[in-house]
This record gives sequence, C-alpha cells and structure tokens, in this order.
Amino acid sequence: MRLASGFFASLPHFKLTENQEAFDLKLVSKWPWVYLRNKQLFLFFQDPVHLVTKWSNRLLSNTAQLRLGEYHVLMKHLINIIEGNNYSKLDHGLTRTDLNRKDRQNFTSCLRIALDDILSILIDGTETYGTFVYLHLLKMIIRTYVEKTTNINECKHLYFKHTIDG
Repeated sequence: MRLASGFFASLPHFKLTENQEAFDLKLVSKWPWVYLRNKQLFLFFQDPVHLVTKWSNRLLSNTAQLRLGEYHVLMKHLINIIEGNNYSKLDHGLTRTDLNRKDRQNFTSCLRIALDDILSILIDGTETYGTFVYLHLLKMIIRTYVEKTTNINECKHLYFKHTIDG
C-alpha cells in the first residue's frame, strides 16, 4: 500500500502516476496533513466499521488528549453521565463496559456513545461542547458510511450543512 500510494516510497520501474487513468488532486498542496501525490491512480480507505471504532477509541484512550479549538474532548464527560445522579440508564442507554472496553472493536458500543440521547445530554453543558462535537462527528461518520439507508444527497447535505454552519 505504501508503494502504490507513494507514502514515503516509490516504485522505480512502475510509475502509477504516469498512467492515463490517474486523476489530479489539486487541493493536496493546501492539505499538509494528507500524504498524497498530486496525481493518483487510486485511493485507499478503511472499511466503515474500523473507521468508526478508530474514531471512538481515540476518545476512550487513556493517553490521548483531544481538543477541538478551545474545547476539551473527554471520556470523563461520558463517565459523568453514567455515574451522575442526573440521568438514569433509560435516559442515555450507556453501560460502564461501553467506556471501559477490552474489545476495542466493539462496534455496538461505538453506536451507543453516538446516540441522540447522549448528544442531547452533552449539548446542555458548555464544558461538554467539545465532546458533543466529537461524538456528533462520529454520528455523521456512522450515517454516511455505515447506515445503508443514507443516500448520497443526504450525505452531501450533512457535510455541507455542518461545514458552513459550523
């Protein structure tokens, strides 16, 4: 994959970017976080389940310190929902094992932490806004790449609405 994508290496006698089917990526120079050549023959993507579990595992990591601008993204916010007296399990649907998972590929737990009930609880607090945005993005990833009922026009609407509105 590294050789085919040009990620820190290249194939000396097999020039994929010189293929007539290769397409131009004009925005790559404006995206310093993306390791792509300006011409690509094909792109690599992870399957949706792994994309979702990676996104949620980043939040549930003991070592990651996530921030969105000035807002913190913390697992503590979800723990407070479970352990606090303000909400019952009927309000949020989470269990402690959803947050302390040994099975980091537990897709069902990823779906539970992005439920609308959790988002509506998190949006109420100003200190939980970063976690709300992070989980809302997780929900959008699920709707876009996992749910089979989401059509392409709905995906475009979700992306552009949240990109423009903020």
